[in-house]
Amino acid sequence: MLLPSLVLAETLNPHTDPENRGAWVLVESVSDEFDGTAVDTQKWYIQGAEGHYENRFVGRAPSQFVPDNVSVEEGCLKITTRWQPDFDFSEKVKDGVNYENITTGAVISKATFQYGYMETRSKAAKGPISSSFWTTGKGGELDVFEHWGDVARRPESAKRYHTSFHDWRVPRRETYSKRIWTNTHQLSSPVTDDFHIYALEWDPDYIKIYIDGRMIRHATREEIGDAWVVDQAQKVWLDCEVFPWEVNAKLLSASDYPGDDVVFVTDYVRIWQRSAHSVRVPDVPSENLIANPDFDAGATGWKLEAASVVADGIDGTAAIALEHRGRIEQTISLKPDTLYILSAWCKLPGTNMKDVWHNAYLGVSGHSGGTVKVKYFHNTYFRRSLEFRTAHDVTEVTIFFETGGPGATALVDAFELYETR
Repeated sequence: MLLPSLVLAETLNPHTDPENRGAWVLVESVSDEFDGTAVDTQKWYIQGAEGHYENRFVGRAPSQFVPDNVSVEEGCLKITTRWQPDFDFSEKVKDGVNYENITTGAVISKATFQYGYMETRSKAAKGPISSSFWTTGKGGELDVFEHWGDVARRPESAKRYHTSFHDWRVPRRETYSKRIWTNTHQLSSPVTDDFHIYALEWDPDYIKIYIDGRMIRHATREEIGDAWVVDQAQKVWLDCEVFPWEVNAKLLSASDYPGDDVVFVTDYVRIWQRSAHSVRVPDVPSENLIANPDFDAGATGWKLEAASVVADGIDGTAAIALEHRGRIEQTISLKPDTLYILSAWCKLPGTNMKDVWHNAYLGVSGHSGGTVKVKYFHNTYFRRSLEFRTAHDVTEVTIFFETGGPGATALVDAFELYETR
């Protein structure tokens, strides 16, 4: 049943603040429960409807946004991706790629907002297509998430919770249109398996990223620096696209998009802003469970193989340098049946990000879930995180960092291991 606007505003609070201690106010013009029988075109543009493409964005070729692929059913917004080679595709060419074979969909809010708490409950499409919740405005783009659902070919991709800023400030500038800040977190299960509640608080001074009520990253404006590009009013987007960095579109076929089974499902979009009486409730930090995480005490607490302490960390102090096939590890006592988040910063100086690629891995073993790890490949310090749950009989795990591949060397710093709240 579609609730009256006043009732919605009084009953819906952020998932991470159910008692509304922050005095949040729902912004109804950019929020939607999708409880009707069709998209509310008073609130949303449907890309391609009546020939209109907001921001002149037809889709990421070869996929094209098509109105028929967007629907509201069973209280949810559904964006379906289809293999439709007979569709009358746009004759435009985007980034040297033709629009062909694949149709998908997008909706964009007609109203804008500036700063607030963004939340959606959704389930990503299972297949070689993105499922994204993002915003755009003058100068910048904020991707709350860009999920990739190709479980069969790249299973690790479907566990990635990716958040980023894109720079739209100055045309022809080196960073224009590019992703200039990223948070990459590996979940314990694919985003296609079930619904999750994703949220991001966008404040003038920081962002906080959440999933199912647990915060996975708090990054300040000072930390992000010149890459902070979101200070203007933003429009809300929900869409699906074929990402060329995830898949070679020439290898896609009808079998990748069976019938109407590849669907991005969104239960709701809710956006709140602070009221005049808002109070910022401080986060109570969890204890970092790693001993000597910044190597201020040299290698104390760590077991090192083909590795040594150097003065080249992210803050100009200590870090660990790992040689080819180097490894460091630490065994830590943890609680059973508990979810944890592990992160570290790494750079691989020998990678040129063009045709020379070295890899390194952050991981955990002994939690009775096999070995779980994430890969690094950047030549500047980059933070990655992963989450894992200990089994009911596990009280100890080993966290590790290692290099891989011929000639790979790495610098690693600033480990963190937190129990989630």
